[in-house]
Amino acid sequence: MAFNFKELENLLVCPGSRSKLVQDGDALVCLDATCRLQFPIRDDIPMMLVDSAAKLSPEEWGIVMQRHSRDRTTGQKLGTG
Repeated sequence: MAFNFKELENLLVCPGSRSKLVQDGDALVCLDATCRLQFPIRDDIPMMLVDSAAKLSPEEWGIVMQRHSRDRTTGQKLGTG
């Protein structure tokens, strides 16, 4: 069974900050601008351990947020509010 983020996005949270996540290719990325953890997905299993996560630079994180129509500095969805 393939990993389907859409089915689990309301259940999965970042273990570091308890924030929501976005799927970016073969990884899940925390939406918290101070946390910025990226969790790999291996063999359709998200590796949700802080020790297995990579900390993205603010620039890398901003690019990921932009790809997902989110503000590059806050992670908030664009066009809401």
